[in-house]
Amino acid sequence: MSEKEDFYKSVYKIAVPVTLQSLLMALLNLTDQLMVGQLGDVAIASVGMSTKIYGIIAVVLAGLSTGVSIYAAQFWGNKDSKSVSQVLGLGLITGFAFSFLFSAAVFIDSPLFLSLFTTDVNVIDEGYIFLQIMSIGFVPVMLTMMYSAILRSTGHAKWPMYVSLIAVGLNIILNYVLIYGHFGAPALGLKGAAIATLISRVFECLLIIGAVYRYRLPGAVGLKNLFIVPKPLIRKFFGTTYPLLLTELIWVLGETAYAIIYSRMGTMEMTAMTITFPLQGLCIGLLSGLASAAGVMVGNRLGANESDIALDHAKRFIRLGIIISLIVGVIIAAGSKLYVSAFNISEDAKQMSMYIVIVFAGFLWVKVSNMIIAGGILNSGGDSKFVFGMESTATWLIGVPSGLLLSYIWKQPVYLVYLVISLEEVVRFGFGYARIYSRKWMRNLVSDLAEKAM
Repeated sequence: MSEKEDFYKSVYKIAVPVTLQSLLMALLNLTDQLMVGQLGDVAIASVGMSTKIYGIIAVVLAGLSTGVSIYAAQFWGNKDSKSVSQVLGLGLITGFAFSFLFSAAVFIDSPLFLSLFTTDVNVIDEGYIFLQIMSIGFVPVMLTMMYSAILRSTGHAKWPMYVSLIAVGLNIILNYVLIYGHFGAPALGLKGAAIATLISRVFECLLIIGAVYRYRLPGAVGLKNLFIVPKPLIRKFFGTTYPLLLTELIWVLGETAYAIIYSRMGTMEMTAMTITFPLQGLCIGLLSGLASAAGVMVGNRLGANESDIALDHAKRFIRLGIIISLIVGVIIAAGSKLYVSAFNISEDAKQMSMYIVIVFAGFLWVKVSNMIIAGGILNSGGDSKFVFGMESTATWLIGVPSGLLLSYIWKQPVYLVYLVISLEEVVRFGFGYARIYSRKWMRNLVSDLAEKAM
């Protein structure tokens, strides 16, 4: 088999399961929105605001799981399975601290968190119960993310996909039963949607951990091997991971600022934005497998001291991402009117939402490229400090100031505000692309830590 054929075979093995899992989660979000969407504008906005708050802990955990993936991929490339388990232990300890504390805070005062995003009393009154129930599932989500990161980084990406398939199916069924009150169950509306999501997340967590230990997959070790970690690994792991956490925090604060900008433009504007989120998630999910595959495959090569092959893989991933996302963007733009017509909202909100979808489609190629470059390639070599600088500069010096000026000072429509904010992606792409060719990101992080497996 040629090197090129081996590359695409590996992409298929990693990217397809990750992509299918991401699509399943995006499908679940879309189904939630469509089901809840039948309850009206306020219900949609309530779910949108609650999802933004959940996104705060989700992206922090994503940063942590990225750190776990970086080291797991390089250790796996260096054939050191013991250290893979120790990296998982670090992720679990840190992730539990974050998720438990945030869960407790949101559960205790859900209305306070919602009031940060909207002044609409109806949205706060309807949304706080939804958010409160959702907060109970933050710890199970963390466990699922950490074990999924280990499995993907070691070439076992199909297992998280199988688990997500079952969990999504369960969630959709429970939504149907609990939101509308079928099969003798009470019609709980938003509360029913939250209960369905919580049950599914707990089940998903138990299922993936059960699969790891039942089939002796990477990470299936005793507590001693999981949580007793050498100090050099702890120091190096957090030295790489803290910029990832800061990057995710900066990103989510930026997204939070954008959500505040949109929501304070009016409930109709926020509704128009909210119903595009599932579609955006679906599109990004369709191509997220490329970023995951890039991180794993490039990281494996760096861990094995094969720098030239790692760089060649990086270039191929960028080209592949641009080509596919351009095709998807054209399809999304063409179907924008059909998509927004599925929601029971006002005609003005539908028109706004259609324009937002078209803008998103136009910027999809650069969004995907940035996901591959920053989230996959640069991070695989531990270049997290550069990524932090790039992300924070683009968001806080370009995106947020532009959004504030256009919405509050110049009173522009929401789709034009979204278009100008999206220009930060182009700046980010320029910095990231230049960094790839500089080769400064290419580092073997585990050469002084790895313990060769017997």
